[in-house]
Amino acid sequence: MTTLTTRASFDAFRDRMCDHFGQLSDGLGNQHPHMQHASLGSDEYFTHRIDSDGHHIAYDPRQTSGLMVRQFLGIYATFTEDPIREGVRNAYYEEKEAGGREIWKIVLSEIDRTQDSKGVMDQVLDLLRQARAKTKAMAA
Repeated sequence: MTTLTTRASFDAFRDRMCDHFGQLSDGLGNQHPHMQHASLGSDEYFTHRIDSDGHHIAYDPRQTSGLMVRQFLGIYATFTEDPIREGVRNAYYEEKEAGGREIWKIVLSEIDRTQDSKGVMDQVLDLLRQARAKTKAMAA
């Protein structure tokens, strides 16, 4: 699939999704999203299904990132995720340095992979504390 056909496919998909979600009753267009890793085919970047507990969006991390899928699905402005994911995503967008954005992108991808935002953030905080202690020990 070339870049042009990929872009055209995304645009067509977005149009279909907007048409579809514009017609959903009972607030289904505003359901909670569940972002997850999945191994998809070589020409599949992500897939989507909706059921009673929300939108399930699976993306192939070999082909795209959770942030790219979120940007693409940004047409659903009322979508919310858990506060930790939203904070990580916001930190990514607010970060001015490329290195900082890469760190937040890795954290968000790990949250998507594990589906445990609190556990991932606890690990990140532990690593930061260890790095700080090591830096203080080396300075002493």
